[in-house]
Amino acid sequence: MGQLVFSLLLAFIVGVGLAALVTGARARGGKPNPAAGVTPGIVGFLLVLAVLAAINSYTIVQAGSVAVVKRLGRVVTVFSPGLNWKFPFIDETIVYRTQEIVYETSDSPQLSDADYTDVQVDTATSDGQQITARYSVRFRIKPQEAANIVNNLGTEQEVVEKIVKQNSRVWVRTLLRNYSASQLYSGDIRSAQSAIAAQLSEDFAAEGLELVFFGLRQIGFTDAYKQAVENKQIEAENIITKQNLARQAEFEKQRVITEAEAQAERQRLERIGVAQGEAEAIKLKADADAQATLIRAQAQAEANRLIAASLTPEMINWQAVVQWSGRYPTVLSTGGGEQLILPGDLFLNADSP
Repeated sequence: MGQLVFSLLLAFIVGVGLAALVTGARARGGKPNPAAGVTPGIVGFLLVLAVLAAINSYTIVQAGSVAVVKRLGRVVTVFSPGLNWKFPFIDETIVYRTQEIVYETSDSPQLSDADYTDVQVDTATSDGQQITARYSVRFRIKPQEAANIVNNLGTEQEVVEKIVKQNSRVWVRTLLRNYSASQLYSGDIRSAQSAIAAQLSEDFAAEGLELVFFGLRQIGFTDAYKQAVENKQIEAENIITKQNLARQAEFEKQRVITEAEAQAERQRLERIGVAQGEAEAIKLKADADAQATLIRAQAQAEANRLIAASLTPEMINWQAVVQWSGRYPTVLSTGGGEQLILPGDLFLNADSP
């Protein structure tokens, strides 16, 4: 409606101006006629109004956005990207980006390149530690929900203010209270981040928005808490160092014991080896002596066997002849008709005086 009033006012001014020019020109020509400027004024008014109506009869919607059309205050349709025609002067459009929009909190909002910036959120942990939260929200407006957003929320900036900003700050402040300072300080914030994202996703969907991403960029702690954590870490490191030294001493003790046991075992094995060597030497000597005795006995037996084998009757007779002393043998009678011939040497002493 404002465009219609502006167009009528502009056309009227142009028409009046044109009528005044025509009337003035007639007066300077010596033919004054006030009615002469009426027709040119009306024509000028209509021409300007027609040009403005033609210009206002279409709109171009850029890619990545939609335009909600309101006619006399009532939503009638939604224009897609491209050239769209509308009723001049009475149709107005509200453009919404359907691309991703970024809302971000930080300690220096003026340095951020996000679409919408804000200060960081102050809250406390479950154990009472004061913290600050810096986070980012990426979202988009659903094109099919643009008409409802116009009716319920308003412009894009109003959507960010009423939904994105308010809901995200409330949920961040509330849900971080469920976690202890140690959980958040250690950097394990995925659980908290997922819980906040789930709540925001539900809230956004109910208002025609789509949550693309939520991220906790940084959790800030007080200097006193940081110092306390640092002191605790130093103490823990000292304890670990002492434990390591104690383990090293125990290892050294075990090493000395092991070396002593190894030395004793080595000496024992050496003594056993010496004793076994001596016993083996004695055994080998005894075996050698026994073997030598056996060999000598076998040699003597073989010699005796050979001697016995060489004593044939002829050899015995020959030896008797060789060793005969020249005496005849003595003959004895047993009384039973048997006679024994004894060697003469047996009675050698008997015949001697």
